[in-house]
Amino acid sequence: MSFRLYTRKNMADNMFKVLRSEDVLSFRNSYFDHCKPTKIAVHGYRSRGHAPWMMSTKDELLKAGDYNVILVDWEKGAEVDYSKSTSNTPLVAAKIVKLIAVLKEQVGADPADFHIIGHSLGAHIGGYVGEKVPNLGRITGLDPAALNFQYKDKTVRLDPTDAQFVDVIHTDGRNILLFGLGMFDPMGHVDYYPNGGLVQPGCKAISIFGAVCRHRRSFEFFIESINSACPFKSYRCQSYDHFKQGLCIPCSDERCGYMGYHADRTKAPADGTNFTYFLNTGDSTPFCRYHYQITISLENKPELGNEKGTLMVKLMGSNGELGETALTSGAINIEPGKTYGFIVTSMNDLSTVNTVTIKWLQEKETSGKIYIEKVKIVSGEAGEM
Repeated sequence: MSFRLYTRKNMADNMFKVLRSEDVLSFRNSYFDHCKPTKIAVHGYRSRGHAPWMMSTKDELLKAGDYNVILVDWEKGAEVDYSKSTSNTPLVAAKIVKLIAVLKEQVGADPADFHIIGHSLGAHIGGYVGEKVPNLGRITGLDPAALNFQYKDKTVRLDPTDAQFVDVIHTDGRNILLFGLGMFDPMGHVDYYPNGGLVQPGCKAISIFGAVCRHRRSFEFFIESINSACPFKSYRCQSYDHFKQGLCIPCSDERCGYMGYHADRTKAPADGTNFTYFLNTGDSTPFCRYHYQITISLENKPELGNEKGTLMVKLMGSNGELGETALTSGAINIEPGKTYGFIVTSMNDLSTVNTVTIKWLQEKETSGKIYIEKVKIVSGEAGEM
């Protein structure tokens, strides 16, 4: 197991300094600066400290800020069978705890300045560290592993008491029988459920390959969020169904969330409660999207009956356009006099929406006539238009 330190001073040549808790000189002869925040990235099962996602995380972090970035490599302990890897997680955590203790004693590092970013088993390693290190600053859990942790006591998994601020991204929360690899239950001060947290656009539905894809999305989202101009804005909501109906847009400053690196823009609930956020993403990079709520009110004419079909929308804004997009995943039944809410997303911030075009594609057995009384557009960024 090793700790590889990267800083802006040795960023250009991609060199690192190995830190050894038993060797004080390894700290004093390194570029570690106790006055700067420290980011510690921890991989999960069958991964390694120099995995592409770990290296990308390091690169993006050092672009964003002047940090001490430490990549934890416990490859040998993560390459054995899963049960053994699970049992190795407290041992890995113990070595990180010792590292932080030595940095505190020898060079004056403050645990409050440490941020652990852990994927899968690495998320729970972060939890074990936080349990032993008082006043640890932050832990980001990237789709924390479910197997051997789901439904277990919080002492053996990541939970909000493990740091001053715990944020979690859930991307693969399906039941393990459906190849789900991550936990679905809230585990932090703030929990993010992109696309509902069960399936992810661009990943196959029910297969081990789809599960790996969904599980990886958590760190892909996090990496993109570090330096993205698009803010991964998220919306506190009771459920994903409510979110899809547009019931949680827009959000006030107190209710908005920002998934990923900037999650700490949302303060941890003072009373210990959990905030749950939802957002939609694209199916490939760049993943971040801007959200718009569309509310369609139908006229209530007595001669009209229920109709079945698909609603399409096209938006023209002062800063671009959203091409024709389906508001529904398939044909739906709609009733005169009712109001229906939907969410659409755009890769670009459209700014002020000036033109809305609605298209109705009816099923063959229906008349195909609907009468729209009112359409309202609410931007997830700026509010009603």
